Amino acid sequence: MSEGMRRFAPAAALVLAFVLAPSASAAASGGAKMPTAGGGTRVGQAAPEPAPVKPRSRPPVLRVFNLAGKKLRFRIDSSDRRIRVRVVLRRPRSKQTVSSIKLGPVRTRRARAVTIDTASLAVGRYVVGISARDGRGRRVRRGRGVRSTRVLRVKARRKPRTPRPPSTGHRFPLVGAFSYGGTGSRFGAGRPGHIHQGQDVQAPSGTPIVAPHGGTIRTVAYQAGGAGHYIVLRSDGENRDYVFMHLATGSTRVRVGQRVSTGQRLGDVGTTGSSSGPHLHFEVWVGGWYTGGKPIDPLPLLKAWAAGS
Repeated sequence: MSEGMRRFAPAAALVLAFVLAPSASAAASGGAKMPTAGGGTRVGQAAPEPAPVKPRSRPPVLRVFNLAGKKLRFRIDSSDRRIRVRVVLRRPRSKQTVSSIKLGPVRTRRARAVTIDTASLAVGRYVVGISARDGRGRRVRRGRGVRSTRVLRVKARRKPRTPRPPSTGHRFPLVGAFSYGGTGSRFGAGRPGHIHQGQDVQAPSGTPIVAPHGGTIRTVAYQAGGAGHYIVLRSDGENRDYVFMHLATGSTRVRVGQRVSTGQRLGDVGTTGSSSGPHLHFEVWVGGWYTGGKPIDPLPLLKAWAAGS
């Protein structure tokens, strides 16, 4: 070996020893040290579950909007369970609201029916719309194929009929001028050998006599010394007989067994039988006429029927 080589060998051996020597930490642990930081997952530890993805919030959508008569049916779908809804009415070709119905918080994703009260609306046509906002203030939008307005027609309301007085189920038995006469014409007035069992109603000869109530004719007869030409009418559903006496000769228009209606003409006022002048002797019997019934005073009934005519 030359002199130069002998001087270089120790320096080279020292450098090589430095390069190949293990570090103190590696020699102490026997290998590479496990990292303690850096955000990774440690050996033997399960990976964390991913965070749930929240569904995307969508604005409310009108899915159903129909009007049948005054009944409105609608459905709104929304991420919110409830939203505030208002039904609005306006005139065609006008943006001004005529009427508004606040429904308050309404459940979404289900059908709802509302009846529109038209009592305060004038006759005519109205455009019915709907207004709604969710919790984020987003307006409802129209779904595919759904109309967001409907037309409501308000018709003229029929005037209620004026209730008729209770007595209008009956008719006054005379058509024309009449008078109740004096005390001698009253029920219970004295007569030779008996008392007066009816009410005399003075009227000109030929005045039409009509049925106070519908029923069946029980008697058509003539009594020369008393009632003259007379008729007995059995009233329907009242357990009453109505009796008409002193009819004009030849004026009787009904027969026994005939059914008559309220107001149907029976005959005319006359003065046949025991009579001092043209008048109608009218009797009312509860129960059958001379078949177990009894007469009552006709005057209160006659006055009530006259007031209701």
